[in-house]
Amino acid sequence: MKLTRRLVIALLIVSISIAYSDNNTDSHNITLTVPQIALLDIESAGSNDISITLLEPAEAGDPLASQTDNSLWLNVTSIVTSGASNDISVSIDQTVPGLDLKVVAAVYAGSGKGSWGTPNAEVTLTTGDQTLVGGITSGYTANGAGNGFQLTYTVDPDENAFDALVASSPIIEVTYTFAP
Repeated sequence: MKLTRRLVIALLIVSISIAYSDNNTDSHNITLTVPQIALLDIESAGSNDISITLLEPAEAGDPLASQTDNSLWLNVTSIVTSGASNDISVSIDQTVPGLDLKVVAAVYAGSGKGSWGTPNAEVTLTTGDQTLVGGITSGYTANGAGNGFQLTYTVDPDENAFDALVASSPIIEVTYTFAP
């Protein structure tokens, strides 16, 4: 009986060790979470605030000439969900009677990686959001002036509302929004 008991115990120990022994391979799972990202900032070689001065004409009877500035760049980092894209929209906080403020984004330039969508044609800025660049998927522009979308602002006198012009120096806030 002792021998049987010992034999049963020995067989149990061997079977347990075989059932729970390590193999030469093993595995486990890793769950990766990639967040949806839409980050944007304005970059320049100097200040992000610009000043555009309309110059008086050289000759009496001539209209005011348009003026431009292209010193600012939009830098972005974007990660979208499958099949989605992000857009950059733009608006201003106020309009100036007698003047049109316009902006155009150049096609992507720089050292970043990704898919950059398509800039729209020149946008005449209003207080409502308008799409400036559409269809951006995942990527990053790289940081700083010279990377991303170069912005060119143009101030045009509105020939149909020239009588609304008054000598002034309004400060216009331009807001860019980067979102799906």
